[in-house]
Amino acid sequence: MLLYQLTQWFEERTSLQQALQQGPTENTSEIHQRIQAVEQQLISHAERWKQAIEEASYLQFPYEAPHLDDDMVL
Repeated sequence: MLLYQLTQWFEERTSLQQALQQGPTENTSEIHQRIQAVEQQLISHAERWKQAIEEASYLQFPYEAPHLDDDMVL
């Protein structure tokens, strides 16, 4: 679900940017505002994912059995 939302926001951002590149229109400021809103959503979700990954890494147990490794290149 999260990836679907992310994809939708990127597609919306791309279509809004294409609308701006086509030339000035009467709702150019609205398009700029919508692009900023979409980018803020993307940034906030990226920050949430980053925090979730950091929190999950704190929950991992430290590796305590190197003698059980098959790989001797440590």
